[in-house]
Amino acid sequence: MLFCPKCGSILIPKKDGKKNLVCSCGYSSKEKKDIVLKEKIDLKKEEKIEVVKKKLETLPVTKAECSKCGNKEAYFWLIQTRSADEAETKFFQCTKCDHRWREY
Repeated sequence: MLFCPKCGSILIPKKDGKKNLVCSCGYSSKEKKDIVLKEKIDLKKEEKIEVVKKKLETLPVTKAECSKCGNKEAYFWLIQTRSADEAETKFFQCTKCDHRWREY
């Protein structure tokens, strides 16, 4: 890390893509340097982020047979896909295999 000789702050690369270093106080270094910015965060074992692929659905469930796997339950939702004077389109998603289909 390089520090500003005027105020002691950390020098950062200029945003215009050149290799000059600048400070918030207005100081700009004359020499051009190759700069590599890195950040490393060490997490303790109990702080590590775990990605869980568990699917949490909040959609209502209804009885509808999936044509792909034969499951008898599916999530459903309604969307107005045509003009306002026509009925909504009902979409389904199988609770077992995630196959999607619709009913007009």
